[in-house]
Amino acid sequence: MIRTELDLQPIIPFTRATAARLASAASRFDCRLTLECEGLVLNMKSMLGLLSQAKLPGGKATLVADGADEAAATAAVLTAIGLQSE
Repeated sequence: MIRTELDLQPIIPFTRATAARLASAASRFDCRLTLECEGLVLNMKSMLGLLSQAKLPGGKATLVADGADEAAATAAVLTAIGLQSE
């Protein structure tokens, strides 16, 4: 399991385009990907789930990847968010 602390303040609230980009990147992998913040757990593979939260408290969240391809999935999501270059 890989847990990565994120500051999402620059990209929240998620727009439709941002949510689609994140869900598309996450869906390419078999591992479980979630975004966790103060007891809230969002499925990164669900555009609707990402859009359901207009604002994450404080913009701080944890990306959790759990599965065989967790390292590649974490890198892909960080790239999609714009926190890592390809």
